[in-house]
Amino acid sequence: MSVDRELVSSLRKLGLTEYEARAYVTVVELGEAEAYEVARRSGVPRTRIYDVLSRLESAGLIQRIRETRPAVYSAISPERTLGPLKNQLVEELSKAINKLNYIYLSGKTASKCEVSLLRGMQAYRASLRLLREAGEDLLVRVVCLPIGVFEELVEELRRIREKGVKIYLTVDVKLLREMISIDRINEVLEEFGGRNFASPVPFNFFVADFEDAMLLYVPSDSPENCYGFLVQGVGDVGKLIKRRFLSEHGLRGSSG
Repeated sequence: MSVDRELVSSLRKLGLTEYEARAYVTVVELGEAEAYEVARRSGVPRTRIYDVLSRLESAGLIQRIRETRPAVYSAISPERTLGPLKNQLVEELSKAINKLNYIYLSGKTASKCEVSLLRGMQAYRASLRLLREAGEDLLVRVVCLPIGVFEELVEELRRIREKGVKIYLTVDVKLLREMISIDRINEVLEEFGGRNFASPVPFNFFVADFEDAMLLYVPSDSPENCYGFLVQGVGDVGKLIKRRFLSEHGLRGSSG
């Protein structure tokens, strides 16, 4: 007799080999049978049938019902044996899909941007350089900066404003006043049309043209130990930052 090809194909998707699937379907159809009969009806070579049946028995799909020779084999309930196998396959496939989807989505954005970790003066210099490279828009959120770097930042803001760059400035006065006088902070806010805000995280945040960004962390007790993450080419994330941030904070830009 011919073995049901659709069943064989389905079983192979569960991990069985061609011979294992053909032999298993045959045992299920016959109810119980000797190895010779299974080989004859399934088309599995007689030289391979005992190895195939042994693997099916080890997998818990069939059992020997007699220890005599020749042995007689019968199938265990497919619902009981194949059900867990199916569930395991579905679970593993779901995990694989989730991982592949994460890799796919990460690749579409991460492949377009570069992230660098900078420390100390190198981080401060990279932040100021990022300001100078702005061509149209500059988003600046100042949380904590030493007075020297703050004054350099102000000078850079003045220079790029003269180039026509639109500046969006916010300052966390509560934190920054620990290092810079409140009068000086208010002067800078008024000069650039900035505003005060309370930062949920102690990171300075500079974004040039909503394409390149610097997250700069400055410990108030040891500003020389600052570090920053320079992200170049944020793509669609930059558009989201612009839309959400400017909307939520009601900022107005300062330009020459």
